[in-house]
Amino acid sequence: MDTVTGIVDVIKKAFSWGLEKAETEGLPDHSEGVNYDEIVAQLNMAKSEVERIKLKMSAEMSEYYQKLVKALKAKDEESATFSASELAIKKKVYKIVVAYEKLLGAAIERIADARNIEVLVKTLAPLQYVMETANNYLSGLAPDVTASLASVIESTEGVIRKVGLLSSVLPEGKSVALYSQDVKELIAEAMKEAAEEAEKAAPKVPPAYDPEALERRLLDYIRTSKGVISVRQAAASLGVAPEVVRELLARLEAKGAIKVEPASSTSTA
Repeated sequence: MDTVTGIVDVIKKAFSWGLEKAETEGLPDHSEGVNYDEIVAQLNMAKSEVERIKLKMSAEMSEYYQKLVKALKAKDEESATFSASELAIKKKVYKIVVAYEKLLGAAIERIADARNIEVLVKTLAPLQYVMETANNYLSGLAPDVTASLASVIESTEGVIRKVGLLSSVLPEGKSVALYSQDVKELIAEAMKEAAEEAEKAAPKVPPAYDPEALERRLLDYIRTSKGVISVRQAAASLGVAPEVVRELLARLEAKGAIKVEPASSTSTA
């Protein structure tokens, strides 16, 4: 699964404002006593925490870029490749966090503007689910970010509980199944803005050290070698250290792209 597809699969479930009318008919009327200002304030606090995480990610990207530059100047191939790989991962996580921030902001705007129970239900009911799903998606990439986002999930869950909009109100799955055009456009716009912001915020990785580019080159090398390779020869062909090739092989195997045989010097595509 590529990053954008993974994010979209997660984000698509976030907002179901486009549900057919029948989907919300018969819902209990919670309008009386709902404090919309308090709900918006609490969601804004959650959004502020996401923004803090985003700033932290930006600082970490800068840190790894400086390490990359230092390693390149020292002609330390192994350190350069490691820093480039970490930078690429940070960029992926940053993009998810930015999309997360923008969609949470969109929810806040809709609730603040509409101030009616139908919008509140359609906005908040799936939100806890999508945040947990996003957290699961991030856990393999950035456990520290996952831990930070846990507090955001908890605060959002608190908002949902206060207005009685638990997942039992709208059936899970059905509540996120149908979308109107405006929701599709909102998701597409949020993803576009997140991608653009990530491109601007993340320093450029030299192509020779881009981990995804190296993975593609190694896959091509494996295919050319008919599935049997020497780590040392592959390293020489790619212009990287043997340790880097072993790391690339492990990542490709984790993705299901190849199967590495017991002998570390061979693999099959």
